[in-house]
Amino acid sequence: MPEAIATTKRKFYKALESLNNPPAARPTEPAAKRVRRSISTTSTASRTAPAAKIPHTDDGAPRKPPNFSPWSHETFLARLSTFSSVSLWHPKPDAINEVEWAKRGWVCVGINTVACKGGCEKRVVVSLDFGRGSSTEAEGNGSEAEDGNVDGEPDGDEESLLETALVTRYQSLVVDGHLGTCPWHKAGCKDDIHHLQVVRPSIWQPELKKRYQSLRDLGAAIQDVNITTLPHDSPSSLAPEKVLPDLPAELLGEANLSSKHAVRALEVALHGWRGSHDSGNDLLHCDACFQRIGLWMYQPGYRQSRASSDNDDEDAANLDLLELHREHCPWRNPETQKASGTLSGLNASQILQRVISTYTREQRRKSDELQKPALQCGAEEQDEEADLEAPLSPAPSREEVEKQDRERESRLKRLKSLFNLKRRPTARPPVTVKAGQ
Repeated sequence: MPEAIATTKRKFYKALESLNNPPAARPTEPAAKRVRRSISTTSTASRTAPAAKIPHTDDGAPRKPPNFSPWSHETFLARLSTFSSVSLWHPKPDAINEVEWAKRGWVCVGINTVACKGGCEKRVVVSLDFGRGSSTEAEGNGSEAEDGNVDGEPDGDEESLLETALVTRYQSLVVDGHLGTCPWHKAGCKDDIHHLQVVRPSIWQPELKKRYQSLRDLGAAIQDVNITTLPHDSPSSLAPEKVLPDLPAELLGEANLSSKHAVRALEVALHGWRGSHDSGNDLLHCDACFQRIGLWMYQPGYRQSRASSDNDDEDAANLDLLELHREHCPWRNPETQKASGTLSGLNASQILQRVISTYTREQRRKSDELQKPALQCGAEEQDEEADLEAPLSPAPSREEVEKQDRERESRLKRLKSLFNLKRRPTARPPVTVKAGQ
């Protein structure tokens, strides 16, 4: 049988077999695989649901520091600001004042009541009211001090002893008032957390600019006020009127006030105050101790407009820019500022004024060095102009010219005679002539 016919017959029988016997069905796919391939809306929603729950975060937005951040000066001031209301927090001894509580993570949440907000949520009532009985409360801790005197108000010695005991008790509660698992129980802020950076130009210049411009906006509210400032009689501290002309224009902004206004605004700004407004009243505000001073009380004629006794202190109307800060404020207190090196023992106001004075002298020195070449060039030009403007001497006469020529010739002859030396003739050796030559 030819090969071509055999191949054709094989193909014929193969096709006939496929018609009689259909191919076996393919094995079914696993259910999970079919669901994964499904394009139904239910499965699509289930796949996209987790991604939709992820919130969108902006990387450029500033992040709030954590509750436990003992290194942060910003969060420390935020806690300290909660104690600024005189109706909520009454003055306490230095060992348990608002700075000590804020260093350990406490905030003021009520009348003489502190709490660890965002942490262990414990509360402590700090009361030194002896008449009604002093109590110390740490909610959930079961710690409570007994009344100071159940029979009546204590006398002087008893009151002093009771206050000392209460201060010691509250001083321990600054730490022990937290739960044992609270991070603030284990560590707190450093002692120099209230220190103000007033030496670096990158810090004190923008801060001084903000305070100065806010005080210029107060206008006449600070113009006629009698103020008491730091003395400027030392070589290291220059008066504001001497500092103001040498400060850069970008630091002080546009001078839209008179020089008296500018000097007064700079004087107040150097002591840590900025201007603010509240309900139409002009105030001085400190961002370090959160003290607020109403300027209307220091305006001329304020005390005469109200009933006053003859025993009023005449100096009461003076605005003391240093003493009006709270006692713990680093603008006033050197212990809180905790400066080191040559600045040790100075408060922030003294340091800033010394830094400003040094900066002013440096600017003057640089300005003088730039002006020296210009002054030298100017002096040389003046000398040249003086030479050109000097009167010309009269021309010498013929007799004077001949006299000068004779003198010049005589000097030349004498000079030549010094070099005209007579030389002796050298002796020649005798010549011997032999006979026969």
